[in-house]
Amino acid sequence: MERTFQAGIASRVTGVPYRTLDYWARSEFIKPSGRDAKGTGTEREYTFRDLIALRTARELRKGGVSTQALRKIVAYLRTADLQKSLGEVRLVVQGADVLAVTNNRDLISAFKSPGQYAFSFVLDLGNVSKYVQQEIQKLQAA
Repeated sequence: MERTFQAGIASRVTGVPYRTLDYWARSEFIKPSGRDAKGTGTEREYTFRDLIALRTARELRKGGVSTQALRKIVAYLRTADLQKSLGEVRLVVQGADVLAVTNNRDLISAFKSPGQYAFSFVLDLGNVSKYVQQEIQKLQAA
């Protein structure tokens, strides 16, 4: 059974205020996957993936992404076959779109055209730097 977290803990871990959690759950924006509240005295329970969705929504909202856009982005991320764990996906806000970066080549729209590849590439300067350093070391060793 997957571990779940009560709403108070989810709020503390994600930085999303409790009242916002409540609103998002009632409006079905981000409903808890563990257990939804069923009347007075019951507590919502969120899964780890829910916590990721909550924190992602919080960060994007803080960055100026509209709630309407957030709904589409979260829905896309929950259903998309990203072929990577969420820990390896990066989100890039580009103008009016939000792109999911899954590797050094692929940028996939998560908002304007969910699932569509964007014509771009990502250059990992860390790898470029490592490559140049290795080549310099090879020359110095020769």
